[in-house]
Amino acid sequence: MKTSKIKGEWTTKELQIDKNWLINLDHLDKQELFKATKFAIKSNKSLYDIKDSDFPLNNFVNKINLIKKQIQFGFGFVVIKGLPITEFNDEETKVMLWGLGQYLGYPEKQDKAGSLLHVVTDTGASFANTDHIRGFQTNEELQFHTDGADIFALLCIRNAKKGGLSKLVSSVAIFKEIEQNRPDLARVLQEQFHFDSRTQNPNDDKIQKIPIFVKHDNLITALYKRRYIRSAQRFEEVPKLTKLQFEALDLLDKLCNDDKFCLSMNLSPGDLEIASNATTFHSRETYEDYPDPNKRRCMIRLWLSMSYERPLPEVYKRTREWEPTFKRRGLIN
Repeated sequence: MKTSKIKGEWTTKELQIDKNWLINLDHLDKQELFKATKFAIKSNKSLYDIKDSDFPLNNFVNKINLIKKQIQFGFGFVVIKGLPITEFNDEETKVMLWGLGQYLGYPEKQDKAGSLLHVVTDTGASFANTDHIRGFQTNEELQFHTDGADIFALLCIRNAKKGGLSKLVSSVAIFKEIEQNRPDLARVLQEQFHFDSRTQNPNDDKIQKIPIFVKHDNLITALYKRRYIRSAQRFEEVPKLTKLQFEALDLLDKLCNDDKFCLSMNLSPGDLEIASNATTFHSRETYEDYPDPNKRRCMIRLWLSMSYERPLPEVYKRTREWEPTFKRRGLIN
């Protein structure tokens, strides 16, 4: 029996039929973004002081509204092709992404230091050899995971020499598949797991204890980072994962990499991926980069809380990923 769809639920077959998630910019769109970016640059304001009024958009606001609608009521993500980044250097391109972000939501801190914009590139560091380096600072594979706040916006500036394929799945569709075929493991995934905070929690907690999936208000919300679940095992106070937990995580990862659920994309310079953290997992393959630092793979990323009131599960209130959004909505004093 076919079950009713939940917001953010999709398979790759459905994406092939309904292409509303893919937005190709035309000449007028690119011209408008170019002019808005130039206007913001000429204001001489620092990046974080730029508001939507400093990045004036006219007809492009219609596309902004389509993006919001797709994230809130549709597949939960969009890919925008062809932002006019070739006319700008890296710092100026940050202005373009920041300006667009002002129309989508409210930028949130991505780390304990309070950074509102991250450059996603290989710093030469290794995740395994530290307790604070995060995956986006390396060229290592990023397994399927969620970022912070309502949505992440990831803009490609340069590709790697080889590899670095981006992937996206509907966490809602993955959970429903598990629930249908292995309800015992679906229950396990709704129980608490220990996540390594990577020293990013404002309250200095080394770990956070949360379920991967939560059912609430007729919705399914997810928060997943298997690498952080695995690295949390180094702490003596963290209980060892059970056989059933391993089985549940392995099934989750297997489905995420199944062509039925996994959308693979080679983001090109100027491509912008925007996705709901509540309903999608994303990943990145390992990559080989250029020796020249000026040619290396480079993405820029925003985490944004949106103005719409998607109900959030209380159990995620004190997580470093969702706490800023709870505060933004006045749900935490």
